Amino acid sequence: MPIRSQFKIFSDSNLNSPNPFVYLDSAATTHKPQSVVDVICEFYQTQNANVHRGSYTTANLVTARYEQARINIAAFIGANDHTDIVWTKGTTESINLVAYAWGENNLSSGDTIVVLGSEHHANFVPWQQLALRKNAHFEVVNILPNGDVDLTHYQALMANKPKLVALQHCSNALGNIHPIKSLTELAKQAGATVLVDGAQAVAHLPVNVKDIGCDFYAFSGHKMYGPTGVGVLYIAPNIKNKISPFHFGGEMIQNVTREKTTFRPIPAMLETGTPNISGILGLNAALEFIQSAPAIEALKNNAQTYDYLIDQLSKIDSVNIIGASNNIGVASFVVEGESVSDIGTLLNEQNVAVRCGHHCAMPLMQALNVSGTVRVSLGIYNDKSDIDLFISALKKALAVLNY
Repeated sequence: MPIRSQFKIFSDSNLNSPNPFVYLDSAATTHKPQSVVDVICEFYQTQNANVHRGSYTTANLVTARYEQARINIAAFIGANDHTDIVWTKGTTESINLVAYAWGENNLSSGDTIVVLGSEHHANFVPWQQLALRKNAHFEVVNILPNGDVDLTHYQALMANKPKLVALQHCSNALGNIHPIKSLTELAKQAGATVLVDGAQAVAHLPVNVKDIGCDFYAFSGHKMYGPTGVGVLYIAPNIKNKISPFHFGGEMIQNVTREKTTFRPIPAMLETGTPNISGILGLNAALEFIQSAPAIEALKNNAQTYDYLIDQLSKIDSVNIIGASNNIGVASFVVEGESVSDIGTLLNEQNVAVRCGHHCAMPLMQALNVSGTVRVSLGIYNDKSDIDLFISALKKALAVLNY
């Protein structure tokens, strides 16, 4: 079965357009295969129950599936144990959780936080604001014109012995794959705690947190063909004793008296209240999907599709592609003298979906001296026919703008 046929949105609707739907915004969110949708529907239709609470059959069955998902995710990213995995709402919540549950107790006045200049706001602003609250130093690593990390500047900042280094595994705006293992090694040599934003990496690259050597690794389900509203935070075993509760309520409790409360260990300590059970089961289904033989083959073909995309874009004289060749399948570009939002609007009129703007990475856009870019990001369901339709639509859009 062709991989694209597993995504109903491509077969059922052209969104009231005479043109086929060309979706090139998978860096924002991926579509969901039918297997993921079916698992979510099945849960609500046949097994709806809370986890870790009931003594009846459906509750026990769902709890077992829920915890098996944790085991599977731990194996997927090479974690030592399933208890290193904390469920969250997404990458943004995972990072903010660390900023509070770890940052408030471990960062002091005069300490240094280092982030990359290409970070998504979700891995930039929480640390900026933590530094402001703690009167700490907030340092931003310079970015080269192609979006790569300025390694000389990075190494210079490591000499300041930062307390925390926050790194994106891959750029959401440009698609650059950063040398995450070597960046982490340099940070650890400087004595830093390291958090990695893996939101863009997990659907495209093999991830092994032990090999990377990071203390925290965060990602979202909806970037890897799973549902929205579910995310993962990996916490290395050696740092768990430095983390305090973030929210308070049910599920996390060991014992409560009028005088004091004791808490269960991580992950329960950080998973307060009723979780997104259907989302976690859906994420597990998405994991099974991307590890299937057809999906693995489609991902290999994606590399060829990306090369074709870059080749075709490069033939348009007015297009300036920004980004490195070591890439997860993102083509970010500007057109001299043209508004990226105008281009996006004209592409949408032809039923082509791309992202136009700063991509929640304003410091990066400022460093590149652009207000924004047109971002084309590939998913497992894209092929050369999508690229042909996109290039044709782009040429028509540019013809309108140059009329």
